[in-house]
Amino acid sequence: MKATDIFKDKNFINCLKYNTFDDNEYYVKIFNTVNEIIEKNINKVTYINCIEHWITSIEGIHIFINLKKLYLSINKIKKIPNKIGNLKNLKELWLVNNKLQNLPEEIDKLKNLKKLYLSYNQIQKLPNEIVKLTNLKELYLSHNQLKELPKEIGKLKNLKELSLSNNQIEKLPSKIGELNKLKILDLSDNQLQYLPKGIWKLENLKILKLSKNQIQEIPEEIGNLINLERLNLNNNKIQQLPKEIWNLKKLEDLDLSSNNIKEIPKEIEKLENLRILNLENNQLQWLPKEILKLNNYLDRIRLEEAFDLDNLKQDPEELFYILQKLEKKKTNKEKNILTPESLDYLKTKVYPILEEKIKEKYIITDLKQIKDNFNLNNLKF
Repeated sequence: MKATDIFKDKNFINCLKYNTFDDNEYYVKIFNTVNEIIEKNINKVTYINCIEHWITSIEGIHIFINLKKLYLSINKIKKIPNKIGNLKNLKELWLVNNKLQNLPEEIDKLKNLKKLYLSYNQIQKLPNEIVKLTNLKELYLSHNQLKELPKEIGKLKNLKELSLSNNQIEKLPSKIGELNKLKILDLSDNQLQYLPKGIWKLENLKILKLSKNQIQEIPEEIGNLINLERLNLNNNKIQQLPKEIWNLKKLEDLDLSSNNIKEIPKEIEKLENLRILNLENNQLQWLPKEILKLNNYLDRIRLEEAFDLDNLKQDPEELFYILQKLEKKKTNKEKNILTPESLDYLKTKVYPILEEKIKEKYIITDLKQIKDNFNLNNLKF
């Protein structure tokens, strides 16, 4: 059997000649000296690694019926052949950074597939058949052109990691809440304006990334995600936080930067495992004194451009006091909790304005006393 009869790309043939191994990573010879395939050795191949070989076509891959791992990332592959379904023993398929625009329906034949990595392609739509990959644990589809997900996505019951960042998704199917084993969900850099109620049922989530969307509101149900360790909400349009967010006792990293948040709930003190808190680029008018009660696990707070000093609802003296306490607060490694950038922001932009507001407050207070003492009712302050 001539190699050129099955494989249409010489780069793929060359890669297979020198990079074909089984699980124990010893060489399996599948070509003889005249480029004919040694058919008796085909069934021995369980692992192929052809990363970064300028491959354009993988026609013929179906002959490796005992293949378990197939690594084809960083190539020029435009199409997955329909016969991919022959690889019924395949457990891992890596096609990151290729030229794929779609997936064949026959992908549903890969019943044993556990890892499917398709990031950095040009995929516009997923076939509904993908939900039949019920043994799938990791599905990575970031940096594609997806606008929606299959409605029955919840059938991927064993999924633990789902990455959909850098797509064009505007709406999530409600049944995403049935992925009850999911631990990592990355929806960053999409077009989401709101999240379905089902997402708050994902109680096993540890990492939830929602940055760079159009989200305006976080519902109180977020408090149901009791195992969450990392929550990224930066670069949205959030104005208010529900106090239930502080039910997330295991939360270690909370990024709220680049929103329109005006007030931090006092319940922040309940985040007993918090290590990183990012509040930069917001519109804060009130910072609760309870933030000082965050324990010594805390490593970093970012406050650059965090305040709307023209519209403060908080007494300037109180805010000044809180910020100075934060400035002096140390981590358990004796480092400043505030970043150098935050410290610079406070000293150059925040403290001078607060000092003026405090001074102005006392001047007005004094004048009011004079007015009352002398009954000068015509004076207006």
